[in-house]
Amino acid sequence: MNKTIVEYTDVKRPRNMYPKLILSPSKGKACCAQNMEQIGGVEREENRAYCYRRCRACGYTVRHFLSAPPPDGPSGSWEDETSTLLKLVG
Repeated sequence: MNKTIVEYTDVKRPRNMYPKLILSPSKGKACCAQNMEQIGGVEREENRAYCYRRCRACGYTVRHFLSAPPPDGPSGSWEDETSTLLKLVG
């Protein structure tokens, strides 16, 4: 299930109400390349680790997945990778 707290809209003003809701423009702009910052901590969904990244200039927000599960990896390899990633991010 793909849960997200980001509401993409071009009608409402961009707004960060993390962890409940983030209002984001529907499209990024050139400013996003240099102004993305992490909002909140690393979260998990269906064995995938991600964080929210938001542009300081325009408010465009995305879920940034830190890594995808290995396609046919041995059992437990994703957990090992996740632990390593969370230590690096935390």
